[in-house]
Amino acid sequence: MGGEVAEKKGGKGSFEPRIVAFCCNWCAYAGADLAGVSRIQYPATVRIIRVMCTGMVDESYILKAFEAGADGVLVAGCHPGDCHYISGNLKAEKEVEKTKKLLDLIGVGSERLRLEWVSASEGEKFARVVKEFTEQLREMGPSPLRPGSGRLERDGGEVVEARAPEAFRSFVNEVLSGEFMWRCLGCYLCHSTCPGGLRIAEIIRVARAQAPREQVDLMSAHGAVPLIWARMMANPAVKPNKLSWLKDVEVSNKGDIMFFVGCMPLFEVEFEDLALNSTQMVLNAIRILNKLGIRPAVSADERCCGHDLLWTGDFEDFERLAKLNVEAIKATGAKTVITACPECYRTLKVDYADLLGGLDFEVKHISEFLYEALQEGKLKFEKELARKVTYHDSCRLGRHMGIYEEPRAILKAIPGLELVEMERNREEAACCGMSAWLLCGEVSKRLQLERLKEARATGAEQLVVGCHKCKIHFTCVQNEKVPPGYEDVKDIKVVELTELVAEAMGLS
Repeated sequence: MGGEVAEKKGGKGSFEPRIVAFCCNWCAYAGADLAGVSRIQYPATVRIIRVMCTGMVDESYILKAFEAGADGVLVAGCHPGDCHYISGNLKAEKEVEKTKKLLDLIGVGSERLRLEWVSASEGEKFARVVKEFTEQLREMGPSPLRPGSGRLERDGGEVVEARAPEAFRSFVNEVLSGEFMWRCLGCYLCHSTCPGGLRIAEIIRVARAQAPREQVDLMSAHGAVPLIWARMMANPAVKPNKLSWLKDVEVSNKGDIMFFVGCMPLFEVEFEDLALNSTQMVLNAIRILNKLGIRPAVSADERCCGHDLLWTGDFEDFERLAKLNVEAIKATGAKTVITACPECYRTLKVDYADLLGGLDFEVKHISEFLYEALQEGKLKFEKELARKVTYHDSCRLGRHMGIYEEPRAILKAIPGLELVEMERNREEAACCGMSAWLLCGEVSKRLQLERLKEARATGAEQLVVGCHKCKIHFTCVQNEKVPPGYEDVKDIKVVELTELVAEAMGLS
């Protein structure tokens, strides 16, 4: 592209933005080519990636560009109505809007992502867009992910088998080069039945740390987007903005009790097509605490807990997140941290404590806290819920942390609610089919379908979960075309424990 060699540095010191541009082959790329052959100058700040259609550009491509050190990303396609693939540009528009929301929540900023319509005849427009975007980014300064990110320079592709003893080289190569070690769900079912109490999941977790990092993303569902945003937030230069949606509840900056939000705001954006309303779970939990006379502290500096990074073997970024989160928690003065996410619960209570040699605060799952309030006569219900429900034991809350009876006691205390058990419950409960966003394939779908079928067989109207990720996975498979014999799995509604408690307390 002739235009790429034109203008040099502007007036903002020595900073020159790095822009990655995903350009439609038929329109924007041709427009950029026209700018080049016409000698229309534009800054040499852009690196163009030609795609057949901008509809191919999903959020993972954009986020990975930022993770690799881009200061800005430009998606340039055909004008609406001119797409060579009918509606690819409209799909791109929706994807860009979704990714902008994620960038704001993560703390990178939606202004660093730009969508433009450029036809093959608009070489001047392409040059103008690059100039404008370059100036905008110069004013903003480098991406918070750029300094010291080192993502492109990290030696993630070394031959890891060379570290192993000679006798195990072939086995290590077989394990690390295929799907073998990525299939483990970390559900602890094998641990709960192993006479020797061997923690196979932890062994596999350590093995994953030896694999090339790029292999993790290839084995991940959803383009590894949840892993990418966790890695982004592990950078201390990034300032998350996860609390902008927190309204109509009473919270504070400091206090003895803190509520750890987790990634719910990000899930709401990522899975907007499932209409899960992920942030409502947090709002319900905080409203319940408010009703109990508690105004919990929340921290704007809170980040992803790092659970998924830990279980995919990224110990380095996990440690960064742990230290940043503990620092944020301590800044609130909290003596007790409550979370409604079992993965956050286990990660903070067990893994942070192991990493840092103990914690100065107590960690409780919301079900533990509400059970204590129930025992003390503080948790009271105003409404009768005349329905039959069954409860799903999530792996992290159940087998990992031993929380089985507390959620059940709360459900049994709700007037009119009938709790029935599935055949496999408590220590023997089946997994929801996925962990750390790895390998969401046929096996995962079958596990989800079987669990929903088991829930439906109880005659329950609702399947209650204490884990939002379980709700995501069950709802996802319910929204897909199910194989013969599983048609009735769509007839049971998946709800969260806090949703029912809030309803029974007259809060929703």
